Amino acid sequence: MRRLFWLLLAASAGVLAASKLAGQPGYLLLAWSDWRLEIRSLLLALVLLLVLFGVLHWLLGSTYRTRQALARRRLTRQMRRRQQAEADLSAGLLALLEGNYPQAQKTLQRGRRAAGAPELHALALAHLAQLRGDNLSREREYAAARAAAPAAGMAIAWLQASAQLAAGDAVGATATLHALGGHNSPRLLQLEAELARQRGDWQVLGETIPRLRRAGVIDATEANRQELACASQQLAGSEVPDLLWPQLPRRVRRESSVQLAYAKALRRAGRQDAAQEALVGLLNSDWQGAAVTEFGHFSGNEIERELARAEHWLAKHPKDPELLLALGRLALRARQWARAQAYFESSLLLKPDIQGHLELAELLQNTGQAEAAAEHYRSGLRLAVMPPGERPAQPDPRNFSLTAGAPAVDDQTVFMLPKV
Repeated sequence: MRRLFWLLLAASAGVLAASKLAGQPGYLLLAWSDWRLEIRSLLLALVLLLVLFGVLHWLLGSTYRTRQALARRRLTRQMRRRQQAEADLSAGLLALLEGNYPQAQKTLQRGRRAAGAPELHALALAHLAQLRGDNLSREREYAAARAAAPAAGMAIAWLQASAQLAAGDAVGATATLHALGGHNSPRLLQLEAELARQRGDWQVLGETIPRLRRAGVIDATEANRQELACASQQLAGSEVPDLLWPQLPRRVRRESSVQLAYAKALRRAGRQDAAQEALVGLLNSDWQGAAVTEFGHFSGNEIERELARAEHWLAKHPKDPELLLALGRLALRARQWARAQAYFESSLLLKPDIQGHLELAELLQNTGQAEAAAEHYRSGLRLAVMPPGERPAQPDPRNFSLTAGAPAVDDQTVFMLPKV
């Protein structure tokens, strides 16, 4: 385009000069010895213009060809440098995998300037710094990678936060993720959830779970399971469970596992009666062994009332080993030794249990039955060291029953009888 411009400019100048000389009479006389040559001014002007045009055309062509040659040479050098950079990247990664860290550092640094994707060199160098424990260089390389490829910011942030977390820098990983602001990256959300779980920040984890579901990382069933677990953990760490309980969604409060966690939280907060009432409501709607076991840990003042409640349930669940163990604990706190012993022994016949053997052994030791106590200590120890798959099979609960009546407080007679 520029070449055409100069040609048009020269042609215009020639036309203008010819028009000026056309009206000027005169000629050019060339003499050499006897030779004479007369050239009209117009013809001379045309010849000079043709010569000028030719020289200009040659100069422009030479300039263009020179520039093209220089561009080709520059492009060739760039291609060679880029090919060398790619070769350096491959060689550096291989050296990194082989554990030759000095060679990997030298090769990756050499090729990063001419690389078509310098962020790859920076990420490789960041990983190398991570392996060498050089946290400062690692962070500098991740910053260089983000500057070289802003569009890959989320992927680089995930790599950086993962490296920080692997190095034990949970605070740095959290700061890296928070710097991104709002996002819907599945991997980043998973990492945020993992960080919240490690910190025990169950509130943040509860807010992250719906985002994980919307991102397709977990399905509805898994999201519900994690929400319930998160709510239970929140209750477990709360000093004022009464204030936290109304803040939980209603559908979460209806779940048995969360209700059990709430009862345990009330007990830890010293609210024994409130915990028992929560357990009663749970057991009336969903009978489960964990809630029954927790019911037996009552340490309030109304122990006789709780013992009567549990014995009322025994009529509906006479073969429940957890209920019998809970009754033994309640009877023990009520100082009804014979009743506690009978309940413990009935529970152990239905389901051998390490804790049951220990509590019965302590009871027998305190009531002067040292030999029987030692036998239960040994039985509990055998269960503790025995692999679960090798433990003896539980007896058929249909072969055992309890009498309907309860013994007196000072009655030492065992009232567990075989069923006829």
